[in-house]
Amino acid sequence: MYKLILIQITILMKKLCYIGLLSIATCNIFAAEPAQDSLLLKEVVINAPKEAISLREQPTASYSLNIQRIENEQINSLKDISLNVPNFYIPDYGSKLTSSIYVRGISSRMNEPSVGLYVDDIPYLDKSCFDFDFYDLQSIILLQGPQGTLYGRNAIAGLVNMYTVSPLSYQGTRVSLSYGNYNDFQAKLSHYHKFSDKVGLSVAGYYKSNDGYFTNSYNGDKNSSKSAGGRAKLDWQLSKKWKAGVSVAYDHSDQKAYPYAQYDTLTQKAKDVNYNDESSYLRDMVSAGLSIQRSSKNVLFTSATGYQYLTDRMKIDQDFTPSPIFSLTQKQKEQIVTQEFVLRSKNNKPYQWVTGAFGFYKNLDINSPMLFESAGMAMMLPFSSDPEVTVPGEFKTPTWGAAIYHQSTYNFKNGFSVTAGLRYDYESVKIDYNTSETFDIYGMPRPLTYSLVGSSSKSFNQLLPKVALKYDFNNRSNVYASVTKGYKAGGYNYAMFSNLLGETNTDVNAVTYYKPETSWDYEIGTHNEIVKNKLYVDASVFYIDDRNQQLVTSTSEGSRVITNADKVQSYGLETNVRVNITHNLSATAAYGFTHSTFKDYTDTVNKINYNKKYVPFAPQNTLSLGLSYGLNVNTSWLDKVVFSAQYTGVGKIYWDEANSLYQDFYGLLNGQISFVKKSFQLTGWIKNALDKDYNTFYFESLGKSFVQKGKPMTFGVSANYSF
Repeated sequence: MYKLILIQITILMKKLCYIGLLSIATCNIFAAEPAQDSLLLKEVVINAPKEAISLREQPTASYSLNIQRIENEQINSLKDISLNVPNFYIPDYGSKLTSSIYVRGISSRMNEPSVGLYVDDIPYLDKSCFDFDFYDLQSIILLQGPQGTLYGRNAIAGLVNMYTVSPLSYQGTRVSLSYGNYNDFQAKLSHYHKFSDKVGLSVAGYYKSNDGYFTNSYNGDKNSSKSAGGRAKLDWQLSKKWKAGVSVAYDHSDQKAYPYAQYDTLTQKAKDVNYNDESSYLRDMVSAGLSIQRSSKNVLFTSATGYQYLTDRMKIDQDFTPSPIFSLTQKQKEQIVTQEFVLRSKNNKPYQWVTGAFGFYKNLDINSPMLFESAGMAMMLPFSSDPEVTVPGEFKTPTWGAAIYHQSTYNFKNGFSVTAGLRYDYESVKIDYNTSETFDIYGMPRPLTYSLVGSSSKSFNQLLPKVALKYDFNNRSNVYASVTKGYKAGGYNYAMFSNLLGETNTDVNAVTYYKPETSWDYEIGTHNEIVKNKLYVDASVFYIDDRNQQLVTSTSEGSRVITNADKVQSYGLETNVRVNITHNLSATAAYGFTHSTFKDYTDTVNKINYNKKYVPFAPQNTLSLGLSYGLNVNTSWLDKVVFSAQYTGVGKIYWDEANSLYQDFYGLLNGQISFVKKSFQLTGWIKNALDKDYNTFYFESLGKSFVQKGKPMTFGVSANYSF
């Protein structure tokens, strides 16, 4: 094995010499010279429409990644953040369509996201848009626990805020190349230009490809992937009081997806990936935003307008076997428009406030015909003489909503502060459905047709309060306690309609509808700077009473549908330690524990009671350890060598409601070594250095068990140049 690794490393170095001498990377894009304190952990200050406060002064568990760490640790997507943050887990499986996020026992797999995502203050409302490639991000900020008072329905478990680099704060050009085993290639190019002190423009683009880590033994296909995209951003300081920003981003992805292998539950071993029908995912996505701000002495006004357009196509072998049973082709076309107006105070007075109004419209069209092939016909429709049957499914789900909110904070002179907020959220969801099946019956003169055509609609409204108390011991340490309500709207199971064909006296609305999810989150925490600029310790404990949690389960026919668990209880803790040991040596440690169990849940699909069982797919432990050391060389050809390593671990993860199958705790070791000369840097990197064998996903279809294995050891070299 190690001889093979040496051969691959040699190939990598040769290819790097061929393509790679074009560039080498910079640690910090805001300075040509590497900063002497580049390894120090900096305090993050939010200066956003809704908040203008040091991140660690907020009465909530929080976490941040700056541009240096994003690039040094090869964080290229939201899934790469997984496990770096305590109790924040995003398994990498399936395709970019799947962005399941698990936070403190709360998650979403098929339905609306449980974690809100904002990019430059523009919301991404559909998690089908969450998995995109990062380039030139200024910072990533994560807030744990419900953030619904300020951010609404999609933030029942937390919030991710991302900010891209502004052309008014940085000017120059960046070129980046990376190559790794499995022919993993990435190229990024960006340019930032300031026409004057008031107007700046940036353009950026990327290309990424990979041969794939798993092979389908049926046809020799690997789960290869290609993606490309670009972004343009214009920032304009219109006057002393007014400024505006416009951004447009495009992302294209083409994947040979879903490398699911049959799983032997007795030996707990995965067999080869082996199925006959094409499984792939193709997506095109456009995101645009317009932000306008007016700043006066005491008030900041912001208008943020967002637009997302998504079109995709998923092909998937539904049975994942070599037999021609059934397959699905699903196409989505979605348009989302959002508008938010925010007013907040911007003075240093004891009383601080923010108020706003938000509205959105989302139109999603789904076309998902199911193909029953020859073996499927013999299994499910043996009375039909057709060699195969297509069951069409056309669904339109227009959704709109509006909200108003206010939050006030009063800071007393003795260090005590009180925060109280309330949001009113309204949402209307509708589904228009048109599905049917027609097949010939042996001995009958004409074909038999079943159809379901109609519509259903629901509306939801919710009050989302928040109360938080905080006490500052000094300007470096505080404790807080908060009570917050979280909320996620209900909807319809469009995957259920194929199972209802041919049924009589069925209440379609009752069978396909799933309820809204609500939670009460009780949290106590502390932020501490124990030694100034040296040692930071944050910790929190939480208890969550979650009602009607939206879960994904499987029907006997293999369809995956959303159901509600009446009551789920979660409690746990999170801790995060960051230390600057010396001027060039820093370390981080983050640990999260979650105990999440059903308190009242009987599966309405399979009629099984799961009380006291652990919630599936929610990890009980997450762990992250990091160490970074910079060695100053200061020669004519080299300034610094930076060594860094990270260890991330997760588990136990139960795969089913019965808790009969699970993935035990496992850890992954990653490392980098970087050679820096002014604005040049060459980095060698390795992920899963110990080649750990683990599973990221489990499911059942037609009585068989399947898993997706985690990525094997990957390694390579990256090189950037900025000028």
